[in-house]
Amino acid sequence: MSFDSKKREEIKKYILWKISADDRDLLAKTMDSFGISITSVKRYMKELTECEAITPQADCACGYCLTEYVAEENISLSGNQMEEDRLYAVLIEGNLKSCDTNALRIWQYVCAEMLNNAIEHSRGGNIHITVSRNALFSRIVFADDGVGVFQTLVEYMAEHGWSNPCAEDALIELYKGKFTSDASRHSGEGIFFSSKAVDEFAIWSGAKIYKCGYGKNIDVTEHRLLAYVSRIEKIGTVVMMTLENETPRRLSEVFNMYTSVEEGFVRTRIPVKEACLTGEPVARSQARRICNRLDEFREIILDFDRVEVMGQGFADELFRVYALAHPQVTLCPINMISEVEQMIRHVSRGQVPENVRMNTNPLNCSPPNLDKSL
Repeated sequence: MSFDSKKREEIKKYILWKISADDRDLLAKTMDSFGISITSVKRYMKELTECEAITPQADCACGYCLTEYVAEENISLSGNQMEEDRLYAVLIEGNLKSCDTNALRIWQYVCAEMLNNAIEHSRGGNIHITVSRNALFSRIVFADDGVGVFQTLVEYMAEHGWSNPCAEDALIELYKGKFTSDASRHSGEGIFFSSKAVDEFAIWSGAKIYKCGYGKNIDVTEHRLLAYVSRIEKIGTVVMMTLENETPRRLSEVFNMYTSVEEGFVRTRIPVKEACLTGEPVARSQARRICNRLDEFREIILDFDRVEVMGQGFADELFRVYALAHPQVTLCPINMISEVEQMIRHVSRGQVPENVRMNTNPLNCSPPNLDKSL
């Protein structure tokens, strides 16, 4: 059977993803999915090996691994005013050879934002840069030896009216966005939009992890983050970002999901499970931390992914007390199991406030006067 070039590339991409997942049934699944013989599958794998996209690996269940290319640099900030655009152009861009135009534009934006944060806010002396890529995706890690992003934000919060702020409070505010320790020079949007632009995004600092990704929550462990920087003597903040080399996503699409042409950054998305670090969302105090500063937005997407229990106090504080007191703010709970939805209806006494949009697509829960570009 003879396939055209597009179909052959599709088969190779399928094989690469199966190897990435270390699927021991790689051969059988490829044969079944494309109706080809085992001889044909092995021929495609031979081609991928010869072009160094994959490498035989006895320790893997499928017998192969994706070939990884890694480049590392250590940048000293002492006595130098480094510029993030030049660091990207000189040290990073050349190592992203497999990326398409959309991916490169995303990388340029997120690297500029994260490098600028390290240069201007970390109070560190060094930035360690790691760029790794394979045939499917690229990963970039920045590690500085500063005081740590959460500590920096806690200090700012203590000086600006927060009562006994801690790293957990800072983490929640980062999830909301519009939060920075230097409002005179920064908008507080860099981390928020960068974390939504790439496939996987994580910040580790002081044993706390902020993790996010395009349209989803991700599972990132502290061990995986620290594996990239185990040789660094002092770690303040580690930022890890992953993106497929070929992505249909455009950077403008990410901004349009959360911004209005007339009003700017008006929508935010909060992963409830991650925002309630002490456990499931059950307490009023947890809800009040989430409610803080929500009136700076017009629309709040509350993502209940992986939340199995929601307490009456938490639900009442957020979906009745806060909702009724702030009718101009629309609350959009999504990814709810039936028990969570029932609790919202229970505390609403059968009459859910108009600004709580139940069972909605997160991109279609805008109030009537919100710009339709969302």
